[in-house]
Amino acid sequence: MNVVSHGRKLKLSVLSLSLPVDDNPWLWEPTDRSDLRPLLLTGYDNISHGLVCDMAERWHQETNNFHLPVGEMTITLDDVACLLGIPVVGRLIQEDDLDPDHSVELMVTHLLFPVKDVVEQTSNNSDAFVTYTVLKERYEHLLNRCNHLLGEDLSEKEEDEMSRIRLACVKTFLLLLLGYTLFADKNSKTINLLWMLAIWDLANISTWSWGAKGLAFLYEQLNLTSSPHVGSIGGYMSLLVVIYIFLLFLSYT
Repeated sequence: MNVVSHGRKLKLSVLSLSLPVDDNPWLWEPTDRSDLRPLLLTGYDNISHGLVCDMAERWHQETNNFHLPVGEMTITLDDVACLLGIPVVGRLIQEDDLDPDHSVELMVTHLLFPVKDVVEQTSNNSDAFVTYTVLKERYEHLLNRCNHLLGEDLSEKEEDEMSRIRLACVKTFLLLLLGYTLFADKNSKTINLLWMLAIWDLANISTWSWGAKGLAFLYEQLNLTSSPHVGSIGGYMSLLVVIYIFLLFLSYT
């Protein structure tokens, strides 16, 4: 079974994902309001393949529990709050809230994708998905535009453009962050645009329960592994650490 983990891509030392410096509040203030910034620190460069495969084999979707030699155990919202430091109460996104036309609108209006690129993406992938590669290139393009427009003598038109580009850059960054962590898809190539429904309105971004939806997504991914036709698993593998810590604790007691 292939284990999908993007922890290395968020590691600043390898510059896989370029970030503005800490004194750029235009990105970090909305990121802090979203309560997603802790996800930059909770990923792992390497996940034990054997651990994940063993836990997946012990998962029972009827009860959402791992059946272990010491008894049944699961990952709870308390575990998510303690391990990741993200909110576990708030609004939830519904899977049927996004239609193809809406996904195109989100990419063009909020991520500033050219219409031509959106048409190409939706023709090559499912309508509600965008590839990591394309989204990362869009983020880096927007970040470079932000850096290019820096200066004290900007015209009113340039200031309006910079404000628009900064907002799109923040939203692109947050979508990448979610795709690399909580909602890592098992195909490891695409990100679901469904999460844009919570990101596009930065004024209310703090009202969402990222932890609850992330845990539900991991449960769904574990349930899929019960099929013999599924050869990989998505979701945030860092959450399985709670199982490892528990078993490690028992081994010393």
